[in-house]
Amino acid sequence: MKQEKLFDLLKAAVSPCECVKAAKQELLENGFEEIDYTGNWKLVRGGRYVLNHHDTTMFAFTVGSGYNKKDMVRIAAAHTDYPYLRIKPNPDFMTNSYAQVNVEVYGGPILNTWFDRPLGVAGRVAIKSEDVFNPRMVLYRSEKPVMIIPNLAIHMNREVNDGYKYNVQKDMLPLYGLESAKGSFFKTVAEAAGVKEEDILGHDLFLYNRMSGTVWGSEEEFVSAPRLDDLQCAFSSMEGLIAGK
Repeated sequence: MKQEKLFDLLKAAVSPCECVKAAKQELLENGFEEIDYTGNWKLVRGGRYVLNHHDTTMFAFTVGSGYNKKDMVRIAAAHTDYPYLRIKPNPDFMTNSYAQVNVEVYGGPILNTWFDRPLGVAGRVAIKSEDVFNPRMVLYRSEKPVMIIPNLAIHMNREVNDGYKYNVQKDMLPLYGLESAKGSFFKTVAEAAGVKEEDILGHDLFLYNRMSGTVWGSEEEFVSAPRLDDLQCAFSSMEGLIAGK
């Protein structure tokens, strides 16, 4: 069913790179041919093509079997990203006896929807290579919940139900561990990515909601899922390309 395919993409696309990877694989399995950004394109009428641009952007298109240069071109555009909390370059810090990770807002998320949920980390890491101008890029995704942004108990924040204004630099910082986890964030990332911590040059990492998509309603007419905004549009564009004649 369509919602199952949508949920599969949403589950896979925890980062823009993972969205491109999953969508490209779906297109290749449906008869699209991959072409290179810098190569010579040998396009033919009736052809279906997909192009990966720096892992975060994808172009896919079809050529009509009777196409000529005067024909109209139809274009659809969609995001491969979504509103989230991005991890800062130097994220490790301690509050009392708790290890936390410093984050910033990206893309205008609804902040209160991020509280009290199992959160993973996803994105990509730049790794030192033989070519100083061309670091190796490694995709990373935590395969378990590693953080949570807890709400304060009601008796510690009596205004929470009265339109409380969250301070991103205070209220939205996730818990990562106890004192023993101090300064260990990049060590954990390096071990999971199979690289040395000292070889990590930079990163584009962020938090993602690990909850699964759900169909609900009296007649199962609604869906709810993390990353539905904006990736539903990427899904619709991909399905339209596949189904189009």
